[in-house]
Amino acid sequence: MSRAAIRYAKAVLDLTSEASTSKEVYGEMKDVQKTIEGSKELQLMLKSPIVKHEDKRAVLKEIFQGNSKTILSLMDILLNNKRVNLLEGIAESYISQYNKQEGIIEALVTTAIPLEESLKQKVMAKVKELTGATNVILTKKLDPSILGGFILRVGDMQYNASIANNFDQLKKELNTSR
Repeated sequence: MSRAAIRYAKAVLDLTSEASTSKEVYGEMKDVQKTIEGSKELQLMLKSPIVKHEDKRAVLKEIFQGNSKTILSLMDILLNNKRVNLLEGIAESYISQYNKQEGIIEALVTTAIPLEESLKQKVMAKVKELTGATNVILTKKLDPSILGGFILRVGDMQYNASIANNFDQLKKELNTSR
C-alpha cells in the first residue's frame, strides 16, 4: 500500500470523525474494496492510462451511485488528481485505520470445511489469547488442502493448527530421526 493511499485514507478518516460519519463510511469503504477486489476488469480500468478520466468517472459513478457524498467526493478528487488507481489501497487503509481507532482486531481463519460454531468459539478464544482483544472481526476462508483444523492469521501473526501442518511436522521429525 502506498504512502499516498495511507495519507488519503487518514484525511478521509479525520474528516468523517469530525462529521461523526466514520462508521457509515467504513461500511462503504468495505464495499468499495470488495467491489474492486472482485473485479479484474475494474482493477485494470482504474490503472489503465488509456481509459479516459471521463470514462472512469462515469463507470465509478454508476457502480457506486448509492454511496455517500464523502465517497463520491473522494473519487472526484482522485480522478482530478489522476490518482484513481489508489482507490482500492485507500479503502484498505481506511478500514485498517478505522479498526485501529475503534480497537477492532481483524482475524482470518482458514478451514477445510465451513466453520462450525464450536470451532468458531475455539478460534475466537485463540485470537483473544494471542492478542488480548475482545472486539474481533472474523473473516472465514475455505481451503480443502489443509485437510482439517484451522490456520489463524491476525496481523502478521499466524497460528497453524491444520492437519496438513501436523503431517508436515511429523514427516520432518521422521526424516531427521533416520
